[in-house]
Amino acid sequence: MNHPIASAKYVSFVSYRRDGTPVATPVWIAPLGNDFGFTIDNASGKAKRLAHTNRATIQQCDVKGKVAEGTPVYLCTARVVLNGDAEIVRDAVANKYGVTYKVFSIYLWFTERFGKKKHQPETAVIVSLAS
Repeated sequence: MNHPIASAKYVSFVSYRRDGTPVATPVWIAPLGNDFGFTIDNASGKAKRLAHTNRATIQQCDVKGKVAEGTPVYLCTARVVLNGDAEIVRDAVANKYGVTYKVFSIYLWFTERFGKKKHQPETAVIVSLAS
């Protein structure tokens, strides 16, 4: 895919609260054919916000979520996917980010293994750009 978001290291994903307030979060994102995807925790705020609206925007940012002036904003719809579809997203993200993703995955494994959150289904978001 030749879209500028495909090569972005970090993307500011903006989802919306019920009252319309935008909430931006920097995410790792990978191309999936004509769409993009990123992984999430199924109990995250993003998952909760997407449960009531699929409206979202994405734009390139830095690791802290800071967007450079003049960076294009892309309107999109987003949907939460589980299990097999989420595994496809995870594999695409792992392929794009390589060793960095593997190190992060080890951290997550320890967090889940020894933390309070256990046995959650694999969860991801698929983003479709507006035409």
